[in-house]
This record gives sequence, structure tokens and C-alpha cells, in this order.
Amino acid sequence: MNLELLTLLNFQEKVIQSSKPSMVLFSNDGCHLCTQLKPICLKLAEEYSGLINFFNVDTLEEEKLTEIFSDDGVPTIYFFVNGDGTEIPYPADENSGYDEKTLRNFFNVFTSGKLKIV
Repeated sequence: MNLELLTLLNFQEKVIQSSKPSMVLFSNDGCHLCTQLKPICLKLAEEYSGLINFFNVDTLEEEKLTEIFSDDGVPTIYFFVNGDGTEIPYPADENSGYDEKTLRNFFNVFTSGKLKIV
């Protein structure tokens, strides 16, 4: 399983107009923290399949989309519900990066705890 790639052309349709919440990872293969984060996102994508859409934006390929959302560097994660996006804050300890527990907590907060994993 891979995270579906987003482009400026399909972002509106896939994320903003979606009836499901969406997690969007802004990353690139040259980023060490990004490569550590992808397996976590893939695991969550499998667990939350059908409940949350999971996407990746290659920041080196999609410069315009990156400029709009990820001006603080990579990795950056946004969570969209009903077309509204919120950046998931990067942990205070920049060396630790995002972790699975933090992402799960944000999913629950942003969906008011309505997600039920079967």
C-alpha cells in the first residue's frame, strides 16, 4: 500500500471536496524524518481505511502546493475535515518527529471521536 500522491490539479477534488477526513503528508525522499514517518502513515492508512483518506505531496515535485501549505519545511502534516485544513503541530522535540500516538490523538480530536476502527 502507498499513500496516494496529490497534485495541485487533483487537490481540490480529492481533499477539499471529499466527504471523508483527509490526512496530507508533505514530504520528499531526501528528508530523513519523512522516510521515518511514511511507515507510520502507511500503518494508519491501513487501520483507518474507509474512514480517512491518506495522501502524500512530494514537495520537490509540487512546489506550488507546497508553497501554500508547507512553508516551514518537511515533514508537514495537515488534517482536513469538511474542506477545512489544520496543520498538526510538529513536536517540540524536533528530533523525535511525529509519532503514531500523536497522529491518532489528532484524528480523534478533529473528528470529535467519531471514528470507529473495526
